[in-house]
Amino acid sequence: MENISKMEMANALFNKPYIKTEKKFFGFKTYVTYTKTNSPVVGICLDYSPTEGQKVKEIVEASSSALDAVVQKNGHPKTSDNGNLRLNLCYSQDREFAALHLQQFSGFEYHNVGGIRFVEGDEARKLLAVFVK
Repeated sequence: MENISKMEMANALFNKPYIKTEKKFFGFKTYVTYTKTNSPVVGICLDYSPTEGQKVKEIVEASSSALDAVVQKNGHPKTSDNGNLRLNLCYSQDREFAALHLQQFSGFEYHNVGGIRFVEGDEARKLLAVFVK
């Protein structure tokens, strides 16, 4: 699990009205909660090869109406140890909320590929079924 407060999308995530943050342990530990269901939010980073990364990009950018078809076409992308595409993913443990942020490594640093996608409810469950076991 990643430290959500160190992720690039942290500020955007923390500014959402349905996200509550709480500092503990002298301010070193940040607890994040999805307030609609009172579920803890966790973060992970998944790396993908360029081929699998294209599949991830299509899935992340798919509209909610086209999501099922895109997932069926691309399947479940396989992670890589050293991929040049990274998916930063924050989600509530009850899988009712997710935030996805895709980045590509080039020029010795990560660059954003599109914006941060925030999803809730059924759409969050569908996306998380692809990326989280």
